[in-house]
Amino acid sequence: MLRYPNKILLSLTLCALTQSAFAEVGSPGFGFFDKKAEGWFFYNEEEPEEEIEIEEIEPQIAAEPETKPPEKEPEPVLAIPTAPSVLSASWFRENLPKYKDAAWDNPTVENLRTYLYLQRYAMDRSEQFANASEMAVVGDPFLDEEARRPSATYASQKLDRWAGNESDKLIAKIAKKAGMFFFFKSDSNASQIQAPIVSALKFRENFTVLPVSVDGKPLPDGSFPDFRVDEGQAERLGVVDYPSLFLVSGEREVEPVSQGILSLAEIKHRIILVANRRGWITAEEFNKTKPIMNLDRNLAAILDQDSKELSSIAAQSGDAESNFIPPEKLSEFIQKKFLQDR
Repeated sequence: MLRYPNKILLSLTLCALTQSAFAEVGSPGFGFFDKKAEGWFFYNEEEPEEEIEIEEIEPQIAAEPETKPPEKEPEPVLAIPTAPSVLSASWFRENLPKYKDAAWDNPTVENLRTYLYLQRYAMDRSEQFANASEMAVVGDPFLDEEARRPSATYASQKLDRWAGNESDKLIAKIAKKAGMFFFFKSDSNASQIQAPIVSALKFRENFTVLPVSVDGKPLPDGSFPDFRVDEGQAERLGVVDYPSLFLVSGEREVEPVSQGILSLAEIKHRIILVANRRGWITAEEFNKTKPIMNLDRNLAAILDQDSKELSSIAAQSGDAESNFIPPEKLSEFIQKKFLQDR
């Protein structure tokens, strides 16, 4: 038997293991011979991965639209107030009270004399104004009051008679379509004084009168014996004083005439006024009862119809803000309108 059998066996085992190991390591990609230059002791350095630089994009803020600064409104040009001319009407309105106050608060001779001088100036200017007014009126048929109501006694008296006749005719006409309520109290002195005047209206003017006793008693003088007793009519009509007169139409329209004592002429005048207000008579009939001539020359009635035309003239004159019309243009317009309406 061999002397070293165990050593031989061990050698054979190592050879087999070595061949097996080389065979495994020598496989493609792993064998030492495939990597001769690397040697036994080597390591592969890992190639660093290329860092991809991410480019940071700064967020872009959307640019705000350009806004124009608000345009400043032009500052209003303040009109510099101009002082009124010395001694003009506006100057006097503004300053005369100041001079008066100064004289009142400190009544020295100087202060009083200054105020009185200015007062004297105002009176003299008023006289000039009055004289110029007379000169403006003379010869102008639209301004001369003599053309409306003559100052001569004989002429004015004739006008009064004519107007009185027209009033009587109109009263007779109204009496045919209206009557009179006469409220009285038996113990009222005023009722007793008014009674004969109402009787004259009844008998002279043929006016129907219905007497009403508020206290249910007759008048002491026995007038209006056929009276009616008040049944609340006076209160409904608002009677406060006695006697009271009310005009009543055939359609039962009631209009107050008076509460208190009136003359016959005044009662007739008020009856005509009420009838005119209610439209029971025409405007022409009413005008005939006035002791005035040329009633068609009513400046207010004429110009009120042309207010728009007057505003247009003011605008053309360059003063639309105050609508002031130059005197010569306004006078010319008025005269033209008078002539058109003649």
